Amino acid sequence: MDQNTATSLILKNFPDLKVSKIIKIGEGTGNVAYEVNNHLIFRFPKGPANRIQLSQEITLQPLLKAYSTLPYPEFEYLPTDHSFVGYQKLQGDPLIHKLANFSSWDIFAEQIGNFLNQLHSIPQNKLSSLNILVEDKSFSDWQEHSFLFYEKTKHLIPEKHYTFIEDFFNSKPQNQTKDKVLCHNDLGIEHILVADGKVTGIIDWGGVALADPSCDFARIYRDVGPKILDMVLSKYDTTPEVRVQLWERAIFYGKCLIFEDLYCGIREDEYLQKSLKALNWMY
Repeated sequence: MDQNTATSLILKNFPDLKVSKIIKIGEGTGNVAYEVNNHLIFRFPKGPANRIQLSQEITLQPLLKAYSTLPYPEFEYLPTDHSFVGYQKLQGDPLIHKLANFSSWDIFAEQIGNFLNQLHSIPQNKLSSLNILVEDKSFSDWQEHSFLFYEKTKHLIPEKHYTFIEDFFNSKPQNQTKDKVLCHNDLGIEHILVADGKVTGIIDWGGVALADPSCDFARIYRDVGPKILDMVLSKYDTTPEVRVQLWERAIFYGKCLIFEDLYCGIREDEYLQKSLKALNWMY
């Protein structure tokens, strides 16, 4: 999706919108994003799977309006074929870009803990008709998927970690849960916006799923470590016994997820440095 094509699609579908400035701000494996007139974001999915993810995001908008305690992209520009979306640019920058100077972890923990309390509390009867992806991989499936990325990234990993990593892949984890809640399911620090020491928004909801609630804590562990994970979990409304179980599964998922991030690090040094640092508390 080049700039001219994006501009043409925007004007075709929204002729009252004057496009005085448009710049490409990002392109991943699934989407291309443009900033328009300094205050709007237009996101274009790249393939059929990404369009399905976008359709899920669209169906979730009313629930997020009712339950989200943090700002999220509110779709203001939606063509009749739902082929792309436009929304007001949220305040703040991805935490991954601000991590070195971020210190307001107490505020972060309270905001993210409260956000996940509300998101995970959405009643099942409000979700059953939305055709949301169900994340039903077993622990063994998680390990097998992760091991593929480990093999692709082993050359990046210091040898001191090899034994601990391979012990993990040979382990037989317990405590799998059948309870599933609505999860963002990709709540890494690249999708958490911050400004002035506060969380200002949660973006990129394309991976949303009915999943083990620990999946939303796993990326906190992966990206900022066990201490911050403990702080966030302390703000999550559950029993001490369940909190321990959530912690254990979050650690397991986080240890799996690290290798996919390392793989991203082959192309993006920011992900590589973050992931190599995380290996020190994981393995």
